[in-house]
Amino acid sequence: MRLLRRTPALLVANSLSAAIQGQFMFVAPWIVLARGGSPSDAALVAGLVFVPMLAAAVPAGVVCDRTEPARLMVLSLSIGLGACALYPLCALAGHDWLWLVLLAALVTGTVRLFVEGAVLREVGDTATAPWLLRRQTIRSTLNQAALFASPFTGLLAFRAGGATAVLGLVCAIHVVAIALAAHAGRTPSGRATRSRTSLVAGIASFLANPRLQRLGLAALVWNVFAGAALGIMPAVLREHARLDELEASAAFVVGGVAVVALTLPVVGALQRIVGAPAAFLLAVAVEGVAVLGFADVRLALLAPLLYAVFLLSNSAAAAALSGARALEVDVDHQALLNLALISVSLVGYLVGVAATAGLIGLIGFGAVLALIAAGLGLTAVGFRRPLLA
Repeated sequence: MRLLRRTPALLVANSLSAAIQGQFMFVAPWIVLARGGSPSDAALVAGLVFVPMLAAAVPAGVVCDRTEPARLMVLSLSIGLGACALYPLCALAGHDWLWLVLLAALVTGTVRLFVEGAVLREVGDTATAPWLLRRQTIRSTLNQAALFASPFTGLLAFRAGGATAVLGLVCAIHVVAIALAAHAGRTPSGRATRSRTSLVAGIASFLANPRLQRLGLAALVWNVFAGAALGIMPAVLREHARLDELEASAAFVVGGVAVVALTLPVVGALQRIVGAPAAFLLAVAVEGVAVLGFADVRLALLAPLLYAVFLLSNSAAAAALSGARALEVDVDHQALLNLALISVSLVGYLVGVAATAGLIGLIGFGAVLALIAAGLGLTAVGFRRPLLA
């Protein structure tokens, strides 16, 4: 007897894939800092997992719209497991090769969008509005919670057993995710299938939708500043707020609880009152206030609370944007166009990370955080008319 229905099983497996991504975004930079790396090095490592995601987005969209979701997830996660197992295996043999951790980050980024695209295809095949909006919000919330809260497990593993323990934990998460995807099973033969479209048709659909183009531009600009904040956050917690692994873990836990408990009700209420685009802009404005709070090192005692507000606002913005985007995308293009727009967001993220890595050594944490906060505020104000028109 199945413990989880098909779509929930795939949603949970996808969130575990996001948790794996979170280990490379937050714990890998922590490892670099602990080994004497600079905050700039840590910011670049945090962005490393996104580089192959940018290259893989469009190919993944095409593949996901033509491939059975559960089968694709099992294959993609198995490849990621093989790459992540290399470091602990070599470490056990006496070879402490840190470059294998970076290789695992690159492979994780490559397969991550195939997993995400498979779930987008599953949701597109099994839901129609308003369930499409709700399921996209649930998907985004689970991903955000796993991405930003699960690193506390990696930090505790690092404190207990170093990088080997961290990669061992990542491998264990892979195994559970693969088991869930396999548990979901193949698409039932009686379920209606939607037509799979070509890349050209998907691009044509995007070009014919000005509102979707505006959402893509807003996501690009937002991710420049949100990406900068996320890329610098491990260094902010460790070097600026002076938190150790246990204290940073507490911040991750508090943030994760806030995301899980509050994202759905907050986003749902805002979407009903002002609509998804306006909910996105409000969340971006609150995110800017939270980032500004980190600028003053004297507020280090409030770091867990500030981090919770930052994560909740980031999660709410992502969920509202995801819902607004999903309602604009034709159902036959759910994987292709959503992943293509995610790739646009990744461009912004990588630009933000690169800029932060360059600035942090020149002007310090406080000034960089203030600039990021100002950018988030201007994004919320600047896109108000285009998105709400």
